[in-house]
Amino acid sequence: MRIVNRSIFLVLLFLIFSGYDEVFGQVPADTTRTVERDLERILEDFDPEDEELSPEELAQFLIDLANNPVNVNTASLDDLLPIPGLNIRLAQNIITYRRAKPFETVDELVRVSGIGPATLERMRPYVTVGSRAELTRRLLTSPGYWTQGGRFEMFSRMQTVLEQQVGYTEPEFEGQTRYAGNQLRYYQRFNYRSQRIALNLTQHKQPGEPLAGPTDFDFNSWHIGIQNVGYLQRLVIGDYGIWAGQGLVLWTGLGFGKGREVIRAPARRERGLQPYQSSEETRFMRGVAATIGGDLQFTGFYSSRPLSATVVQGDSIRFPSSTGFHRTPTERARRFNTNLEMYGGRIRYNTGFGVIGATGYMAEYDKTIIRGTSLSNRYDFEGSTASAFGIDYRLFFGSVILYGEAARSQNGGMGVVTGSEFPIDSNTNVAIVYRNYAKDFQSIFGSGFGESSGIPRNEEGIYVGLEHQLNRTFRFSGYFDQFRFPAPRFGTRQATSVYDWLAAVDIRFSRAMQGSIIARSKIRENDYLIQDAFGRDINIMGQDTRTSIRTQLDYQITRQFRTRSRVEWVRARDRNGEPEFGILMFQDIRWLPTPRLMVDARIAFFETESFTSRIFAFENDMLYVFSSAALSGTGQRGYILLRYTASKNIDIWMKYAATIFEDRQSVGSGLDESFGNVRSQLGLQVRVRF
Repeated sequence: MRIVNRSIFLVLLFLIFSGYDEVFGQVPADTTRTVERDLERILEDFDPEDEELSPEELAQFLIDLANNPVNVNTASLDDLLPIPGLNIRLAQNIITYRRAKPFETVDELVRVSGIGPATLERMRPYVTVGSRAELTRRLLTSPGYWTQGGRFEMFSRMQTVLEQQVGYTEPEFEGQTRYAGNQLRYYQRFNYRSQRIALNLTQHKQPGEPLAGPTDFDFNSWHIGIQNVGYLQRLVIGDYGIWAGQGLVLWTGLGFGKGREVIRAPARRERGLQPYQSSEETRFMRGVAATIGGDLQFTGFYSSRPLSATVVQGDSIRFPSSTGFHRTPTERARRFNTNLEMYGGRIRYNTGFGVIGATGYMAEYDKTIIRGTSLSNRYDFEGSTASAFGIDYRLFFGSVILYGEAARSQNGGMGVVTGSEFPIDSNTNVAIVYRNYAKDFQSIFGSGFGESSGIPRNEEGIYVGLEHQLNRTFRFSGYFDQFRFPAPRFGTRQATSVYDWLAAVDIRFSRAMQGSIIARSKIRENDYLIQDAFGRDINIMGQDTRTSIRTQLDYQITRQFRTRSRVEWVRARDRNGEPEFGILMFQDIRWLPTPRLMVDARIAFFETESFTSRIFAFENDMLYVFSSAALSGTGQRGYILLRYTASKNIDIWMKYAATIFEDRQSVGSGLDESFGNVRSQLGLQVRVRF
């Protein structure tokens, strides 16, 4: 009854904020909103409880791309491919078009074969048109050559939970575990970038880590980079990442797959060698790397960096941690207690109808890694040396795009992914992807398309995506993915299968008003133990199911005022339990009272029967910060986010968020537990740029 009463109230709230009949003028493209939408589409499946998965690097890349749009008159294939809305065929068509005639305006992109108004609007925040002329070699010694288009940025950010958590209180007895530092999360970055130079220093302190002074940050990342100098595409000294092929061998950070982008999301968008400036602390390389060439490119790299791992005994360790936490005495005792040295390369050839590449590396730990003892660890990496090699392709023939990669790890395990995008007619596109990552495939730096985040292994499946533009008002999209885990995964004792589907309808009522309805269901096999009449354990196969339906309406009422309303319903059932239900309703408001100030606010009401039926909600946040709340139980959540442009060079953000629970008197667990039914956060950020 409580759910029903609150549902009626929120539906009325939905209508109050969204039920307008007039559209006050034509609304220009909103770059910030477009980036938010792209992030939300890509991160549709993100689980904030998954410590292995950090979307910060991806969010930072998209926002950087919007702040530093790609010049379509000079961009390489690698520069164009990551742009939302583009694939390899469209990127190659842009290059072919500009050879005959440079672009004079961004709107001229619609003249490129395959790019229509919808694709252009998707691309618009990330592209620009500049001079096609390049400075000549004789200017290499001129300071202006190196500083052309230069910009300096400094970020300083502080975030904290306002309630006192157990880990920050005085210990009650000697030896009781407590965090070494305070509750503050602190981040700062100094970055200079021009068309040919990149300089960066990123420093980060997690909550609970000590910070004695400006040189005592737990995480420090830096790089010096040179790019676009003749045949030298890029040279990086310091921290860098490599995004190669379809991600089976080398993919810095973690890839994201299924979601609203049903056609293009499964295909990895190669970015090649890039300087690294995220605060994600583990999946990057430190040393020197370079890419040279034109249509035929070669990338070589060397890396040596410390990692943290749990010691089994002597020089034997578990696989290094991916969290980067160094807060408690135990975590600090293993801080940077092992070293990883690796080297390798990539060769790639642009054929004119796509690219073909090969990637490989050798890696050596200075300690021996011992796999875990559970059934799901049986095929994990073990030893001190690792290597992988793969061949990949991205080709297009007319309107058909083919892509894939085949890779082999040092132990002989194989991984394969292959896919295709093609139109059925002018309004309908299809994607089909098959992947088969053997249970013993051990590409420890890969992140291929699939269900599992991180290392691609122990998964075989086929994915079909469909997108149809019925008319200017309605667009239908969806996917069906059937896959299996050939070996036990975490929490199971045998092979299991999963069925996952999504169906979406996007409705464009007008330029100012858009809505959507999204339904999704996932059926996952799981096994569990029961006892028979004689007390013997019997392994039984069951199913976890999760189904959700979401409706959403975005309305740009005036240039200064925009609303977003959402209602989401979830049904979830564990393998041996009764169905549980959950509902989330929220109302967002964006208000621009002055050109200098932007206000984002949300009020959300949620009720779920347990954590099993939790609901995720993407939130607006400070620049380069990703927020997705996992809401469970009964309560309300709200936030207010302010962005104030103090001057041409200074921007200030402040966010306050709070969750009020009606069904508990403490929030969190372990050292992160706080007493009371409220969990609130405060964040402040300043950016200076010139």
